[in-house]
Formats: sequence, structure tokens, C-alpha cells
Amino acid sequence: MKLASAGNVEVPAILLLEDRGYVVNVERAGKSETWIALRDDTELVGEDPIVLLGLAYLAEARGTHWAATDEQIDSTLTRFGIA
Repeated sequence: MKLASAGNVEVPAILLLEDRGYVVNVERAGKSETWIALRDDTELVGEDPIVLLGLAYLAEARGTHWAATDEQIDSTLTRFGIA
């Protein structure tokens, strides 16, 4: 299977978020869109439903301790040549 971040993935992302109990909304101002997913005390905000789905996974997998440590940040940036 191969998936790419594209328009045809947005509807399945919304459906999956809704299946997982999130209420999904979009706010439009001019040409910009802000997508929001709410569930219990979790609010996810992103530029499209695919980003929301990634944030949902991050929130579910890592919980309130989602942030990386300074050591993890440094190591990962170095590993991918970003630092």
C-alpha cells in the first residue's frame, strides 16, 4: 500500500477522526482554513484533516507528555540532518 498526503485522503481522515470520537470543524477566513477536532478535553488544531489525524495519533499515543525531551530533539534533528 502507498498513501500520500493529498486531497483524496482528507475525507477518510475526517471519517476516522469522527470514528474515534472527535467532532471535526473547519473555520474559513478568506483563503485560509483552520481545521479543529474536539474530544473531551482535547482540542486539535491544524491546516487540514490529515494534520489533525497526525495530532490525534500523537495525543493518543503520548498523552499529556507528548513533547520530546531536549535530548530527543537534538538526536532526531542530527539524525535527519536538520540541525
